[in-house]
Parts: sequence; C-alpha cells; structure tokens
Amino acid sequence: MKKRALILGLILVALVVPFISACAQPAPAPPPVASTLALPEGAVKLSELVPAMGEHWAIPQQLPLGPIYLVHDEEVVGIEYMWSEDMLQEVRTPEGIFNTLVPLPVGVKVDHVTVEFLPDGHEGFEVPHWDLHLYFISPEEREELVPHEH
Repeated sequence: MKKRALILGLILVALVVPFISACAQPAPAPPPVASTLALPEGAVKLSELVPAMGEHWAIPQQLPLGPIYLVHDEEVVGIEYMWSEDMLQEVRTPEGIFNTLVPLPVGVKVDHVTVEFLPDGHEGFEVPHWDLHLYFISPEEREELVPHEH
C-alpha cells in the first residue's frame, strides 16, 4: 500500500511540476506594434510638400491608383488613392481594384478620412476622379503641414 501511494505521489509530482514550471514562465512578448507605416522600398518622390497633405511618394508602377504615400519629415502621415470613373467600372469582387489597398500593420490607426471628387483632375492625373485620403494624424496636425522656411 505504501509502495502504491509512493508511486502515485511520484506520478502526481511528475505531472504537476512541469505544469507549474510552464505557468511560472514569463508570457511570450507580444508581436511588435508599428506606430507608423513605413515608406516602401522603390517609392520615389512625386512632389514637394503640399500644404495640409505632405510630400507625395509612390511606386511608379502603382500609379495612378496608388497607394500614394503622404510624407512629412520622413514620416508617412497618410495614404492617398485615386480612382477615375473608368477605373471604378472595373470593380469586381474578388478581383476588383479595391483589393490593391495597402494592409495597415497592427498598431497603425487611421485618424480620419477625406474623399474628394475632382471634375478636372489635377497635375499627374488630369481626368475627372476621386481622391481618397487616409490620415494617421489629426486634422489639426494636418493643417500644420507647411513647407519649412530655409
């Protein structure tokens, strides 16, 4: 009987000690959280700082749709996409143009969004189109984006 109790006790210890040891270990570190979006490799500067928007950077092969990265002081402060009426006619699920939106890393939060229709287009995309801007900074911070005086 004592032998049986000793064996059961050893089995119990063998089962419980690893469990307790595993519980005592520190939890694994959470995955890194990005606070900003990085400018992708291959992006080129398209414009100097546009007030209340930032510099425009993009990968040329992704134009005109984008993403166009809005940058201030080497930090991506927003993303812009541009769609013409013709491009919107191409939208199909699941292979439509909306599948080209950049997935944001965990931790990057959109503060606000603007959508604008430009009936005459603008330099670089001279056809009627919509501009969609996703900003990672507040409207007040965005209004402070002005060229530095040299």
